[in-house]
Amino acid sequence: MTSLIIDNADAQRPEVGGKIVTGPTISLLTVAVENFRMPNGFASVEDSILARDMQNVLKIDLGFSLFFNVVQPDSAFIADFAKGNMNLDDWIYLGAQMLVSGRIEREADGILFTADVTDVARNKNVYSHDFVGEPQNYRYIMHRAASDILYNLTGEEGSYFSKIVYSSNASGHPEIWSCDFDGFAPTQITRDNNIAIIPAWSNDCQKVYYTSYKNNNPDLFVYDIAQKKVANFSARAGINSGGLTSPDGQYIAATLSVGGDAEIYLLDLTGRILKRLTFSKMIDTAPSWAPTSREIAFTSDRTGLPQVYITDTEGLNTRRLTFQGDYNDQPAWSPKGDLVAYTSRERDGFQIYTVNVVDGTTLKLTYDGSNEGASWSPDGLHLIYASSNGGDYKLMVMDYNGMNKRQYDTPGNCKTPRWSRNIK
Repeated sequence: MTSLIIDNADAQRPEVGGKIVTGPTISLLTVAVENFRMPNGFASVEDSILARDMQNVLKIDLGFSLFFNVVQPDSAFIADFAKGNMNLDDWIYLGAQMLVSGRIEREADGILFTADVTDVARNKNVYSHDFVGEPQNYRYIMHRAASDILYNLTGEEGSYFSKIVYSSNASGHPEIWSCDFDGFAPTQITRDNNIAIIPAWSNDCQKVYYTSYKNNNPDLFVYDIAQKKVANFSARAGINSGGLTSPDGQYIAATLSVGGDAEIYLLDLTGRILKRLTFSKMIDTAPSWAPTSREIAFTSDRTGLPQVYITDTEGLNTRRLTFQGDYNDQPAWSPKGDLVAYTSRERDGFQIYTVNVVDGTTLKLTYDGSNEGASWSPDGLHLIYASSNGGDYKLMVMDYNGMNKRQYDTPGNCKTPRWSRNIK
């Protein structure tokens, strides 16, 4: 479990701060978000809608962080809230510790958004900052505001500037797509007109590695986001998949079958093989880096059925990690380093678990439908995964402990999502 504790030691931040630590309970910082205003009132319906939409995005962003409990006015306060007549005593009654206020001003073709945070009990402003942008990019402005508020109150960065890549057949066949961390702005990346699957970000988030069958073989390609160009990365005979960059940016872990069976290899950034890491006579696949860049989790059926194993970058000290269940695959190592998420086959479909890399304890995170292919947010507090209840697979996100599941409205049959680092 987690708890949020108040920490006043950091003089560089406001007097209220917090961080997630191991503890017996969950105690979040309770915040309320006032209706956003314009200095002279709303000049148009468009301004009113913009203010409402911006407020909603900020509320959702703050709640997504897991450090804040965003309170809403109950029925006794709805009228006052709608008119902007709530006072600090009202917010105290509702349990708010912090009150977030927002002011919007039109400036030529742009907007100036000012965010203020008030410590309700002490009636003291603990945060104020201006953000400038274009009205059509209001979501990004609110992500910036949420990120800055989170950092100044807790010292944490969150995942607001991260993106997600995944495979979707929305164009008619599987291609690689991307979306924002919250599922908005789904965008098709590749146009291979063939099967494109299993994407992975480069360390600097400027490239996406993926496997495509456009040359009648599962080859690894790399897509340069800035140049919008695709290059072949590994076209060896047989399987070429994985394409995971080490957290330190020096190596690529990939599954190749150049020796006959699928094994894990270490490649440099040009695609040249540096070393082979696994040597079983069975299939070794699905590599996932530890945050230290010194170990890799992978799937192997060397004992007869797929299980998750760990090896180091010398191919030594290999050990089995999962023992519960007879079919475990798709490991994903948390950026915090303590947990590995994986997909386990059960009677009615696939479900997602985590396993502690130290003591081997497991936690089942999903129960309904079929769920697979989890990937961690950069702060290690959320998982993106593919879920189906009999129809197409859709992207779902949940907290690290399986709570707060919600579906993203991304088109097509969506599989194998991968979360990026924060991109600024």
